[in-house]
Amino acid sequence: MSLSKEQKQELFDVLGRTGGHREVMKTARTIPAEYQAKLERVERREERLSFEGMPSVRVIVTMDPGRGADCPLHVNFHGGGFIFPQDGDDDLYCANVALGIHGIVVDVDYACSDTDPYPAAVRQAWAVTRWAAAHCAEWGADAKRVSVGGHSAGGNLAAVTAMEALRTGELKLNLVVLDYAANDNYFALEGEENIRSRAFSLLYADGDAELLKDPYVSPVFASEDQLKGFPPTLIVEAGQCPFVETNRKFGAMLEKAGSPVRFARYPESRHGFTVRMNGDWQDAQQAIIDAINDAGPAAE
Repeated sequence: MSLSKEQKQELFDVLGRTGGHREVMKTARTIPAEYQAKLERVERREERLSFEGMPSVRVIVTMDPGRGADCPLHVNFHGGGFIFPQDGDDDLYCANVALGIHGIVVDVDYACSDTDPYPAAVRQAWAVTRWAAAHCAEWGADAKRVSVGGHSAGGNLAAVTAMEALRTGELKLNLVVLDYAANDNYFALEGEENIRSRAFSLLYADGDAELLKDPYVSPVFASEDQLKGFPPTLIVEAGQCPFVETNRKFGAMLEKAGSPVRFARYPESRHGFTVRMNGDWQDAQQAIIDAINDAGPAAE
């Protein structure tokens, strides 16, 4: 099934009535001058990539000019419920990470589900990750130190990208970063209390509730076989986020499948804090940087 124009509008009306959290977090903060200045210390360029069978995708490549040979390469997927595009906060985040790892960050401004529902973003995420990995030699990065990570909806894409890498065997990742990841997009349909999450989920699945149980839409439905060999994973947990239990469940699934999992827990922080610069955001960003720096080469 597909959502009608009227059904889509009803869901967007829900998002409009229940929104404001993103804007509040952005306006009620002070961006440290030294953090803002990191944008001026990196090399950045945008590219528009085209892949067969999917919409074109904007990517932003951020490099530390002082990076050494065989540096890490990290692919980042922004948050936004699969509806909102990348914004300037991700630019700041990627600059900080690139400098912190003395390497390269590729940020993926994947398709939004209002016009391109699942599987457009999943296909783009995998295509750009392969594209970035193929540029390691050109950029001076280590092909064995390619990691993926994301925030909220982007965390979902990071997990799914790692699953696809396992399934195809085309790429070895050395780390996955799941920052308050939206790894269960079906749970909001089981009750009426979280109508905002329900709207995001239905828009992403184009109204197909059963699709939300697909492991490539909600990784918590993955089998143990689909997760065997999953890379070492850092799970950043915001204690005041509705995805806390989902993240703990997925972490337990990864551990059962034999993968190393580490949690960075911030009990007083809210969903979106890492990139929106709220709560313990600086500690969380440093934890991500440390995890990328400490990750060993991908397993053969």
